[in-house]
Amino acid sequence: RMNIITGPNMGGKSTYMRQTALIVLLAYIGSYVPADSARIGPVDRIFTRIGAADDLASGRSTFMVEMTEAANILNNASADSLVLMDEIGRGTSTFDGLSLAWACAHHLAVKNRSYTLFATHYFELTALPDEMAGITNVHIDAVEHGDRIVFLHNVKPGPANQSYGLQVAQLAGIPPSAIQLARKKLVELEQHSVEQHEDSGQLEMFSSRPHPVIDRLKEMSLDNLTPRQALDLLYQLQQDAKH
Repeated sequence: RMNIITGPNMGGKSTYMRQTALIVLLAYIGSYVPADSARIGPVDRIFTRIGAADDLASGRSTFMVEMTEAANILNNASADSLVLMDEIGRGTSTFDGLSLAWACAHHLAVKNRSYTLFATHYFELTALPDEMAGITNVHIDAVEHGDRIVFLHNVKPGPANQSYGLQVAQLAGIPPSAIQLARKKLVELEQHSVEQHEDSGQLEMFSSRPHPVIDRLKEMSLDNLTPRQALDLLYQLQQDAKH
């Protein structure tokens, strides 16, 4: 009931989502659809969270507009609704955005159970199919040709293997010096991320070792201790913990 869509910017994710909504709408008004055949079940409403723009007249930032639209979807979409969510959470910090995107996808899959197309650049969300039934990964295909990127505009199963952000920036005309600096910074960030992950693993490994103070506490029968014995024991455990 949900497709997690990944792939490069300009690859066609939003177009793929929009055409799906338009096909459903055309079918429901009795029009032709661009297909040899189509079977479309009951759809009560179409909800969209696509595009990003602030609302100056109402004093709402781009992120506030995004969250307001997302809230409307999460509160009103039903199991027969078609939901299009395009890059939710991109208007705030990385971890806040990732957390919100994950929570929205989870809510739609578990609570709303809507038919959902969920486009994202947060590759962490591609792990959702391993945790919940009814979710699949698809990606918009692209290939690198030298230093350039070629958009194939094909929808294929599975997650994308990279976002091609720097290649798209180069295609847009960002100066080569800036692209080169971005590549250097990307390598540094990826290396830092790997080192943090390794350090975290080491800390978890050492923290899992049994501590003598904890072992002693597990073996004690606290109900049989007098107040004086308990106080002496507390001082002794404190000394052991310092070592």
